[in-house]
Amino acid sequence: MNVGFFGIQFSFGLQQTAVNPIFSFLGAHHDELPLLNLAGPVTGLLIQPIIGAISDRTWSPKWGGRRKPFFLIGAILASLCLFAFPFSPELWFAVGLLWILDAGNNTAMEPYRAFVGDKLPDEQLTFGYQMQSLFVGAGITLANFSLFLFQDWFSVPAEATGLCSTGAEAVTSIPKWVYYSFFLGAIASIGTVMWSVWKTPEIPPSDEELEEITEFNKGKPAPLIQILSVLLVIFSVPVALGYVIGKMVPSLFEDINLWVIIVLIIAFLWLFILYRIIKKNPDKPAIKKLGDVLNPFVEAAEAIGEMPGFLWKLAAVYFFQWYALFVYWQFITPMLRNSLYGISNSDNEKFEGIMEACKEGAVIGAEDMAFAQNVQSLAEQALAQTGLMNGTYNLVTMLVALALVPIASRIGSKLVYVLCLFLTGIAMLSMPYISNQWLLLAPMVLFGIGWAAMMGIPYAMVSKVIPEERRGVYMGIVNMMIVIPMLIQTVSFGPIIKNVLDNNAVNAIVFGGVFFVIAGFLAMRLNISKD
Repeated sequence: MNVGFFGIQFSFGLQQTAVNPIFSFLGAHHDELPLLNLAGPVTGLLIQPIIGAISDRTWSPKWGGRRKPFFLIGAILASLCLFAFPFSPELWFAVGLLWILDAGNNTAMEPYRAFVGDKLPDEQLTFGYQMQSLFVGAGITLANFSLFLFQDWFSVPAEATGLCSTGAEAVTSIPKWVYYSFFLGAIASIGTVMWSVWKTPEIPPSDEELEEITEFNKGKPAPLIQILSVLLVIFSVPVALGYVIGKMVPSLFEDINLWVIIVLIIAFLWLFILYRIIKKNPDKPAIKKLGDVLNPFVEAAEAIGEMPGFLWKLAAVYFFQWYALFVYWQFITPMLRNSLYGISNSDNEKFEGIMEACKEGAVIGAEDMAFAQNVQSLAEQALAQTGLMNGTYNLVTMLVALALVPIASRIGSKLVYVLCLFLTGIAMLSMPYISNQWLLLAPMVLFGIGWAAMMGIPYAMVSKVIPEERRGVYMGIVNMMIVIPMLIQTVSFGPIIKNVLDNNAVNAIVFGGVFFVIAGFLAMRLNISKD
């Protein structure tokens, strides 16, 4: 049942570890990295609840059932993007591919979580989701170790590449050894999902459930039309108004973080207006048709209004937890460049200046060329070290994921979750102050234990407090609790690191560690009533 999650998480592993370094190879600066990751939270915020709501009301035996058609389509889309990603010629191209890749991964992710809940009885939910956590660890582990190993096996010394000899192509190109990890990920993503689709049948709905699904979908457009229509309606007005405001105040296009914040505020207001119009005018034909198109969004909004108190407490924990995780994934490689390999911000600026001169055909002195080649080589080593560290924590996740099940049964899921959040905070706080490549693996053991808990225990706890017939939409809402902190991080952390944290990646990682500790304290409030 969970084999397909391996491929989906291989894709996420490459996204976590390799995408931001690729952005850096293509010329992105530290304070630009958060906003370049806007795709993740936006697609997660929109795609997963919509897909969850639609899959709850879908049954298509021809295409596999209720959930499988969605995660198969998502895996195909993700595989195509993984294959194309290392060929990105410019930063804008890589950012665009990230949007499509994230949409594919999120299309696959939410139905897969609901799929496991559909198949298992309550007494097996913790085991099922921790088994899923094991495959999370396996997929991301292989993705990261492939980066470390391929750099060791296939990297070419910087002095052999002739950084300036072929102009801009050599200056900004992604190292060839990175290609192989993305190709392997493309194969894993589609191959493992197809295995689960083939080997695991879905449980058919009863006659009463099937009749209810048929009645509910009567007169509504096909799922694909619903998805595209929802995205068009949601995006059209905010983007159009944002463009008009940007034209009226041209300085906003220079301060892109502020412009994105304005567009997001307009988007949330627009969604609220749409919801109120649909709920207040149910009898008007045109409004009813709009409500049918936007039904997944309306259902998600209603489910939020009826959300159990436990989920509101979990949302507070998730804000600090996932904000910190996004900081880690964006800044662990820049931190290593500084703390382990000694590349300072001024070194980065000098390197970029040399490369710009290269592109313009200037003659570069031997000393400057040697400096640029050294920085390029160290940057590649930092990416490989990130792969080793991230692979280590995900290997630990694999080893401890199932062991947490009996521990949680004995001492309680809440206590295990709280302790693991504190361990992750300690890991992040200690990383910047360890200057040995191998000793850096010690905090990753703590990080891996925390990641195992984060990827399994909260879902098992949530499954016990949500109505079974709305499992898909509520799992989508739980994902919204993940992506909203990420969305806030993408628009807020660029100015924070630039103006508060001295544009220093080391300070960013420490900041994330503090947030994990806060999340641990908030998790102490997560109590599930015994009935």
